[in-house]
Amino acid sequence: MYNSYIQNKGGEIMHSKIDDKAMEELRKLSQKEKSVKQKKRYDVVIAHYEGYKHEIISELLHVSRRSITQYVSDYKKGGIDALLIKKQSGRPKYLTEDQEKELYNIIATMTPEETGVGIFANWTAPLACCLVKQKYGITFKERSMRDLFKRIGLSYTRPTYTLEKADTEKQNEFRENFEVKKRTFK
Repeated sequence: MYNSYIQNKGGEIMHSKIDDKAMEELRKLSQKEKSVKQKKRYDVVIAHYEGYKHEIISELLHVSRRSITQYVSDYKKGGIDALLIKKQSGRPKYLTEDQEKELYNIIATMTPEETGVGIFANWTAPLACCLVKQKYGITFKERSMRDLFKRIGLSYTRPTYTLEKADTEKQNEFRENFEVKKRTFK
């Protein structure tokens, strides 16, 4: 049986116990855990029930006293499940799943000119921002739109231009003349 004693703010000494089986389970979980943050939670509770003072646990494990108190309290209330780190939801998306699918279909099958965004032949992030503002009333920054492209499976590339009807002889002649002119301006 493991005992721990905590002195609360009023100076009253609080007593808490944990049995050998629960302590062994905490130790096994701590040894197997790959996440440093999760392992630290187990270790804090183990150290607490081994009788270490919170000041010592704080120094050894680099955890604030407030966190130590929280982890121990969570463990007392809900056991090991209460110590598990919950996945954070993050910021909500601007567009719904249906809107993202619709945007993907529009960009994949239509030109900006066909959607009324502009007279351009290729989609760019700024044009897609205009489309989303026009269609859904949601303002996007260019960088966020490029992130959205990546998330929905669109690749963002800058267009390159080639002149199919260009005369290769004239191009080579220009390059040679240009090199000569570059040297004379130095």
